[in-house]
Amino acid sequence: MIQRIQTVYLFLASAVMVLINWLPLVKFTIKNNETENLVDFTTFGIENNINDVAIYVTTYPIAIITFLTAVLSFIAIFMYKNRTKQKNVALISLFLSLMFYAIFIIYWWYLKDFISTTQTTISYGLAIPAVSLILNMLAAKAINADEKLVRSADRIR
Repeated sequence: MIQRIQTVYLFLASAVMVLINWLPLVKFTIKNNETENLVDFTTFGIENNINDVAIYVTTYPIAIITFLTAVLSFIAIFMYKNRTKQKNVALISLFLSLMFYAIFIIYWWYLKDFISTTQTTISYGLAIPAVSLILNMLAAKAINADEKLVRSADRIR
């Protein structure tokens, strides 16, 4: 049944992972001569021109993970006929949300040294994969509860 609470959880998890592509994850402060410039680190990387010097670094693995997490959460909505498969896809999406943070830390560590920042400010976009992780966890728990309910009803017959 598609009108269950796990559908809402999975849809929201998918929506927030699509939303993260337009939000900055971290803001780097770069000091050149006497000016300070803010550079946004998004899921696609860093792109900025500072004093006619182009800074362009792509972080496509982060973007691919956010895309896969969003797509898997959305696909899991329509797997309501096979609850065990639906739960497994939700858990894979949960794992990808954790992988987002691992890959983000690697890129962040590399980029802060590469562009020689003076300050790093964490933005609210970095909390969104945690929201997706929690929503996928709640969906897996609700799917498990549905499976137990169906199994208990099968015993009665």
